[in-house]
Amino acid sequence: MTGIETVKVGQIVELTADKVANGGFCIARHDGQVVFLRHGIPGERVRAEITDISKKFLRADVVEVLAASEHRVEAPCAYAGTCGGCDWQHVSLSHQRELKSEVVREQLSHLGGITHVNGKPLADFEVISLSPSETGLRWRTRNRYARIGDVSIGMKMTRSHTVVEIDDCLIAVEGSVALAQEKKHLGRGDISTAQSSTGQHVVVDQRGGPWLDETVGDRSWRIHAGSFWQVHKDAPIVFVETVRRFANLKPGDKALDLYAGAGLFAASLAADVTEKGEMVAVESVIDSMRDARRSCSDLPQMDLITADVSKWITQIDEDFEVVILDPPRAGAGLDVVTELNRITKRAIVYVACEPSALGRDAKYLADAGWSMTKLVGLDAFPMTGHVECIALFERY
Repeated sequence: MTGIETVKVGQIVELTADKVANGGFCIARHDGQVVFLRHGIPGERVRAEITDISKKFLRADVVEVLAASEHRVEAPCAYAGTCGGCDWQHVSLSHQRELKSEVVREQLSHLGGITHVNGKPLADFEVISLSPSETGLRWRTRNRYARIGDVSIGMKMTRSHTVVEIDDCLIAVEGSVALAQEKKHLGRGDISTAQSSTGQHVVVDQRGGPWLDETVGDRSWRIHAGSFWQVHKDAPIVFVETVRRFANLKPGDKALDLYAGAGLFAASLAADVTEKGEMVAVESVIDSMRDARRSCSDLPQMDLITADVSKWITQIDEDFEVVILDPPRAGAGLDVVTELNRITKRAIVYVACEPSALGRDAKYLADAGWSMTKLVGLDAFPMTGHVECIALFERY
């Protein structure tokens, strides 16, 4: 019998946490079987409870640390061990970035075949914070809470529908939980809150409203509170500045922004191509494109298109100097990358929220004659296993 056939959910086992895995877990082994271990740190010896069993692996959660890592800290939040919102509150902030760096390096080398970026070893790559004053707390501007009856709210446990009642969330911006707890909002199902860069703090209604005013650099947006927007309070400006630096657009250039959302990148960089050039933004979500149209009416060089990227890109017969690509977590995929190779002259700036997707798409791009020449890793999701990367691809 194999270990998976004999182990049971709820069983306590001793494990040694090995390397970190994509998704915020550590890899361990029990009787030769792979275990995805939550709340561990590489190198630790722990006692863990088996929480899930599948044909190929086990899942477990640390219940006791027998030999602690030097990077283990006391979690600042009382709910860190049960709430599913944070993965790494038990890890020092600097080591969180080291672990994320390791994940990105592994995904890009294993899936993308990348060993160097612009002549520098991938082994030297490091994820950096969005701000020198980053504490890992009070950064999340968009939050969703589960309702418990008509009197309180909570957060779901990991891989569970069980809700943990909370009276605060330390990664949420100040006041988010208190706003969601107001009696007038209870009794309506899950409750989402949103805070804008201009200080508005609202509960999102069933139609995705009310309106929020966002300011990034010298541009402003009026968007639905329920529309997609980067959740870290510092992310929009840092992302825009990085994409601008990588894109290096010139007056008269023709640029394309795919999966454009409300036009954060397209509107911010439209001035770089000037009215002599053109900035085309494509987004499938109707409400997001409506927000973009409302916020970009002063930019004659903007062409806003509501369409499915994977279908639209096969139908165009024009070239672009630069393409900005910000796909969903699954990535762009081979079909879209094939079309990008056909229509892109100079550079592709890839904004990735999932390193495995970036690795797969990097391999497709490499096979088509593109090289990753710049790479930045940004810790846009402190206390979690998630990381954002922005990469520049240029033709060989």
